[in-house]
Amino acid sequence: MKYDADVIIVGAGLAGACAAFTLSANHDVLVLEAKQPASGASGAAAGLVNPFMGRRARPVWRLRDALHAVSSLLEEADAPTLFPPQGVLRPIIDEDQEAAFREAATEHPDLAEWLTPADLQERFPSVQSERGGFFVPRGGAIDVPAMVRALLSAAHERGATLETEAPVVYWRETPSTATVEVGRGRRTEEFHADRLLLALGQGYARFPELRHLGLTGVKGQTVRVKRPDTLSGMLVPLSGRGYVVPDNEALVLGSNYDNNFDDLTPDPQATAYIREKTARMVPGVDETPILDQQAGVRVKHTDTNLPLLGPMPRRERIWTFTALGSKGLLTAPLLARRVPEYLQHPPLLPDAIHPPEA
Repeated sequence: MKYDADVIIVGAGLAGACAAFTLSANHDVLVLEAKQPASGASGAAAGLVNPFMGRRARPVWRLRDALHAVSSLLEEADAPTLFPPQGVLRPIIDEDQEAAFREAATEHPDLAEWLTPADLQERFPSVQSERGGFFVPRGGAIDVPAMVRALLSAAHERGATLETEAPVVYWRETPSTATVEVGRGRRTEEFHADRLLLALGQGYARFPELRHLGLTGVKGQTVRVKRPDTLSGMLVPLSGRGYVVPDNEALVLGSNYDNNFDDLTPDPQATAYIREKTARMVPGVDETPILDQQAGVRVKHTDTNLPLLGPMPRRERIWTFTALGSKGLLTAPLLARRVPEYLQHPPLLPDAIHPPEA
C-alpha cells in the first residue's frame, strides 16, 4: 500500500506542532487539524513557562531537560525571540509557603533566587508581597499560538504538510499500516502511514479509545486587560494567586480550574474571580478595562498528572501524545525531541508516561 506519509499527526496544537517539527527533520510528515492550528487550549493559555509549580513550588518533571528543550526547540525553528529572557517571579502569598520557597531556592541555586521582602520591593515595586518570594531567571512566557505557527512553518520548510479543516473521524491499523479517515462532508478520505500520532488535546472526548486512557478535561480561562496606568517599575510574568503575564500594553490574567462545564464560553463569574485574586499581587488589574477573554480545556491524566506518550493499548502503529495539562510548554518540547527515537525504539519510552492499559 502506498503511504501518504511516514507519520501522520492528528492535531495541530502544542503537542502536534512540537512533534511535527522534530519528526520532519528525517520523516515525511502529514498534520491533520480539524479546525485551525492552536484552536484549542493552546490558543487560550497565556503561555507561562514556570518550572516550579503549585503552592509549594515543586519542580516539574525533568526540570533542567525541559527548560533546555523549550529554548533549543525554538532556536532550531529560527524563532528564539518568542521566549525572551524575562524570568518568572513567584511572590509568597501565604505564610506557610515561605519554607517551601526557601527550600526550592536552596536546592536549585542555579535556577532560582530567593528574594527577601526588601529585595522584591526594590526590584519589582509593582508586585504586592510582604514575605518575599523567589525569582526563576530561565522561566518566562511564550505566545503559544505564535510558537505553534513557527514550529509548523519550520516543519513545512522541511517538507511537512498541514491540512486544516480536516476532522479525523476514524482510525485503524493493520500489521503494516496505520490508516485515518477524514470527514469530507458526506464522504470520507483515507490517509495511510507507517505511524499515526494522536495529539488531539481536548478533542479526545469524541473517541472512546482515548477516553479509556483515564483523561479528564479542566476548563481554564484567561482575561486580557489594559495595563493599569498606576503600574510602575519592572513587571515580569508572575505566578502566585493565579498568574499575570505582560503583553505589550496589556496584561493577561489567569486562571481558573473548572471541572464541570457545558461549553467554552468565558464565564463572567470566572472573570471576576481571576481579576480579584490577581489583584492581590498586582493592585489595579481588577479595575482596568477588559480587552479580551478566552477559555480552553487543559487535558490531564487523572492519576499521574504526567503527559502520556506512546502506543495506544493493544496497538503498535497508533500512538498518542496527550495529557499535557498546565505544564505543556515544558513537557511538549521535552518529549517531542525524543519522539523520533521513541517511534524507532519503543522500549526506550519511560514507564511513567506510557499510556496505561485499558
